[in-house]
Amino acid sequence: MKRILVVDDDLILQKILENLLQQAGYKVAIASSGEQGLEVWPEFQPDLIVSDVRMPEMDGFELCRQIRAQPSGDLLPFLFYQAKRI
Repeated sequence: MKRILVVDDDLILQKILENLLQQAGYKVAIASSGEQGLEVWPEFQPDLIVSDVRMPEMDGFELCRQIRAQPSGDLLPFLFYQAKRI
């Protein structure tokens, strides 16, 4: 089973993505911040990281840079999104 790590500070979007991905047959882990994503990533070993771009303290791009700087994360695919509320 493929594993996807979802990194987002919005609890509603976390749940929506988690439910959709699980229904599609993926194993899903959730992180509420970039920092938490860095903690979850080595243990969960995802096949893909889906991350919000805009998060406080560490954005999705910085999360990607830090994971890709590690030998085991240099080829890990990332999918970024940005939810803008109006």
